[in-house]
Amino acid sequence: MSSPDPLPSSSPARRTVLTGLAAAALGAATVGGVHPAAADDTRRAAGDTRRFDFGPGRVARGAEAVTAATAYTPERGHGFADTSVLTEADRGGEDPLHGDFVTTQSAATFLVDLAPGDYRLTILSGDLEGPTHIAVTAEEIAVIEPTTAAVGEVLELGFDLALVSEQLALTVAGTAAHLNSLVIEALPARRRGKRPTVYLLGDSTMQTYDPYWMPQAGWGQFFDRFVSDRVVVDNHSIGGRSSRSFLEQGRLDEVLRLVRPGDYVYVQFGHNDATVSVPERYTPPEDFREYLRTYIEGTRQRGGEAIVVTPVSRRDYDADAGRFRVSFPEYVDAAISIAEELDAPLVDLSSSSRAFLDELGPEGSKQVFLHADAGVYPDRPNGVADDTHFQEHGAMQMARLVARGTAALDLRLSRQTRLHDSADVPQAVGGLGLTRASASTLEITWSASADADTYRVYAGPAGEGLRFVGATAGTEAAVHFLDEAAEHEFRVSAQNEHGEGKASPLLPASTVEATARFDMGPADSPVQEGFVQVTPETAYTEERGYGLADAGSVTAEDRGEGAGGDVIRDLLRGHGNAYRMLVDLPDGSYTVVLTVGDATGSARTDIAVQGEDRSTVAVDQGARQLIEPAEVTDGQLVLGISGSGGQLNGVTIAADTTVGW
Repeated sequence: MSSPDPLPSSSPARRTVLTGLAAAALGAATVGGVHPAAADDTRRAAGDTRRFDFGPGRVARGAEAVTAATAYTPERGHGFADTSVLTEADRGGEDPLHGDFVTTQSAATFLVDLAPGDYRLTILSGDLEGPTHIAVTAEEIAVIEPTTAAVGEVLELGFDLALVSEQLALTVAGTAAHLNSLVIEALPARRRGKRPTVYLLGDSTMQTYDPYWMPQAGWGQFFDRFVSDRVVVDNHSIGGRSSRSFLEQGRLDEVLRLVRPGDYVYVQFGHNDATVSVPERYTPPEDFREYLRTYIEGTRQRGGEAIVVTPVSRRDYDADAGRFRVSFPEYVDAAISIAEELDAPLVDLSSSSRAFLDELGPEGSKQVFLHADAGVYPDRPNGVADDTHFQEHGAMQMARLVARGTAALDLRLSRQTRLHDSADVPQAVGGLGLTRASASTLEITWSASADADTYRVYAGPAGEGLRFVGATAGTEAAVHFLDEAAEHEFRVSAQNEHGEGKASPLLPASTVEATARFDMGPADSPVQEGFVQVTPETAYTEERGYGLADAGSVTAEDRGEGAGGDVIRDLLRGHGNAYRMLVDLPDGSYTVVLTVGDATGSARTDIAVQGEDRSTVAVDQGARQLIEPAEVTDGQLVLGISGSGGQLNGVTIAADTTVGW
């Protein structure tokens, strides 16, 4: 299940290189402890800290000696799992922590019996006479990526860890993985927050999506609508993750280091665990069950409550049986089994979502999943038929089903659910009005309808009939790629779990005639009728009154006739360097529509208007139109184009016709 991947959120690690006087100063400090503790650590008792000094040389005061022969035994409570891969050295010197070390040229695991809890770990790694190359994994998490140090340098590597098991497994690897010392500090117990936080952990069927991905949505992004404002919802779900990879990437650890007494953690995996063809995701059902155990026990250790959610159903219809099939049945059974064993709260979303789909049938369920015809959504020009992921309407219904399942549990959270149940379809939408008109785009808004979950928008040229042009959970919409200076008509209807209500009265609205139109691309590519061509060589001059500035790195590309209309098919590209489009205009208010996209790949463009950063456009394939107001006060419109791609296909500018609302 591919989906957008936000920046990784694994445990942050600290890295400091200590040499010369700095190293000696730290060595002196470690005679009585580690480097000076943070203010919130000063209340910690001495028994809350374990210190290990590795190597055959002198042992730092207060530390436990560990040599290359120190094998783990239950009686000792610490040691190496395999000493055969270890060597050691003593370089001498005054500092007992820097002069000697235990090392491996492959991988070695150091075990420490510890109570489950939250810890801060600090490792010193270095060789006064040689280089260092080390990576560190703790509890299956890569906490320190491969790191190097020159001869004589000593690394201070630190990270926080939420330990779930009763034994820390710390694996060091590398071509010169030295262990000089290890300090393990227990972190203070957490206090209950003013409001409980609900953490959502899952995959792309649950994650929160940026507006670019419209209409794709995960049920987690709407779950806050179904709980009271006495609860905080924090969605950590991310596409393409299984129960195993979510843990291995440190994402579970990140959440466990946040959980406080009274918090809740919803856990829904299974879709990606079942992907045998993707080894980094695949988790056999029996292993999946044990990973869920870690999620449950880790949450409980911190005073929270883990709620197991069975994998949400796919749109997999069995025509012979007349109902939808159970998706990932082995993983559903495993989730139910571990919840029963550990007496953990269970929301059987597999069952409830399947029952909901059975009521809709194979055709009606298309409005739940990511199905759209070609041309409906600008960033999906060829349409989409996805039976796994949801559009906003479907994500909203799944969120309600999870809330219903929660309400049926005997939890404090159960009393904070807000189901917004209704008896029938929503009332007709009212208050439909035009908020902004440009040459190719119209923005409309409407009043919220009672019992509505989402809204469906219909549009078309005046007198020619309406077609579905998009759905949204909000009360406003922009319809793009319309004919210039033309009459159009709109209707909006509200939708909920019972279906679609009566449409609004008809709204007539007109696009306006553009003040200026520009089609970007190579000099030999076709130009849209009525547009002015802009190539990388079209530099701004006063005589011309328009053109590019700072465009030394700009190139132009044409994707060919099959890529779309004359504006969409070709583009300018900045290759990560900023450039500007300048247009001389009379002072006044304008609406600018920028077309950004690439028919053969992704486009990433940052837009600034009159020197003010406005928007980031991200398009995987196809094109989007971005509407921006602009106030010209000095006779010139300045559009700043930057970003990793810096693509720009076209610009239309129209005198402002914003409607007061």
